[in-house]
Amino acid sequence: MRIFYLTLLAFCFIFSLGQASKAASKKCLHIRVIVPSSVGTATDLIIRAYAETINRQQSGPLLKVLNKTQNAVIEKNMSGRPDGCQILAVTQSLVSNFLNDKTSIEWSKFTPIAMLSRTPMAVVARGSLRDANLANIIEVALQNPNVVSLGETSNPLEQMFRMSLEDASGVRFKITVFETARQSFLELLADNLDLGIISASAAKRRMDLKQLKIVATTERLENEKLVGVPSLKDQGIDLSFGVDRGIMAPMDTPPEIIAKIMERFQKASDDPELEDRLAKIYTRIMFLDPDSYTQYFENLTADWSEMIERTQQRPARTPG
Repeated sequence: MRIFYLTLLAFCFIFSLGQASKAASKKCLHIRVIVPSSVGTATDLIIRAYAETINRQQSGPLLKVLNKTQNAVIEKNMSGRPDGCQILAVTQSLVSNFLNDKTSIEWSKFTPIAMLSRTPMAVVARGSLRDANLANIIEVALQNPNVVSLGETSNPLEQMFRMSLEDASGVRFKITVFETARQSFLELLADNLDLGIISASAAKRRMDLKQLKIVATTERLENEKLVGVPSLKDQGIDLSFGVDRGIMAPMDTPPEIIAKIMERFQKASDDPELEDRLAKIYTRIMFLDPDSYTQYFENLTADWSEMIERTQQRPARTPG
C-alpha cells in the first residue's frame, strides 16, 4: 500500500510538471488584453496606446485589446489557463475594492506583470468660490470641520483618494455621496458643492469655460495645457496620487512567461512616441517590473489599511 501511494504521488508530481511545461511552451496566436471598461475611457486609451506600440515593435504575438464591462468581468476573464495568452488591465481599485468589501477579489489572486502609468487627478473648486486657492480652503476646513463640501460616489477608489487628502492635510470635509460621477459633477458645476476630485482633462475643459477653478493637481504634470497649476506637494501637502494602471496575469502563470510579457511592455515604455501620446491625455509612464509592482500592491494595502484605521479611531468633530 505504501508503495502504491508513493507511486501515485510521483505520478501527480510528474503530471503537474508536465502541465506547467505545457502552459509555458504554448505559443499564442495573439495575446488577449482584457480591459474592464468601455472603449474611449482613459484605461482603454492607455492600454491601446501600449498595445499599438508593442505591435509596432513586432517582438512577439500581437496584442488584441478586448473591452468587457459586464459584472464580475475580472473574475470571469482571469480564471483561464495561466499560459500568457490572456492578461488583464487593472488599477489600484483591486486594493480599494477589497478593503471596502472582503468578498471582492484580492490583487494577490493574480500574478503582477508590470505597472505602466499614472494619471494624476485635479482638485477643483466651484467657479463662484471666492479666493479659491488651496491654502485658503484648507485653512477654512481646519477651522470649520465638516463645512467645506466635497462630492463623490460610492466608488471605493474615489473614497480612498478623498481620505488620503483628508489624512495628509488634517481636514474633515462635508461629504455628499451621489449615485454616479455625473451627478456629483453636475452639482459641482451648479455651485452646490465646494470641491471635487476629477480627471485633469475634465477640469481643464471646465477651467477654460470659467466654470471651475483648479486649485491643485494630485501630482506634478508636464502637460503644457496645465502649466502653472501647482501640485499638492508644491503647496505643502505631502501627498501624490493618481489612477495607476498596470497588467496582471492569472495566478500560477510561469515566471518565464511573465518575464517575456514584461519585457515587451518595458520596451514600449522606453518609446518616446508613446510617452508623447500619453502626455496628451494627462498621463505619465510609471513602469514597475513584477517584483516592484508586487511590492507596490503590498505597500498600498498596508498604507490604506492604516489610514482607514486612523480614520475610524479619530473622534467626530463638529463645526465651531
